[in-house]
Amino acid sequence: MSGKKPEYKRIVFSPTAKKQFLNLDKQVEIRIKTGIQKLAVVPPQGDISKLKGREDQYRLRIGDWRIVFRLTDIVEIITILPRGQAYK
Repeated sequence: MSGKKPEYKRIVFSPTAKKQFLNLDKQVEIRIKTGIQKLAVVPPQGDISKLKGREDQYRLRIGDWRIVFRLTDIVEIITILPRGQAYK
């Protein structure tokens, strides 16, 4: 081991994302929660892509679900939606 500990960022949910998260099926909620926790590690882990045309916004893909978030000194979760609805 290198002895260097990973850095962690704080995770904040927008009111919309919080409502969407609380309305998920229990099984999907567990998968999403695990994926979001991986965003707190520096560098973030997961299937992440920068969104074109949206400044400082990224998406995390978890199966058919998309988590749109902003990455600055914190991780701000903007929306949690199925793939077909996430980019409208």
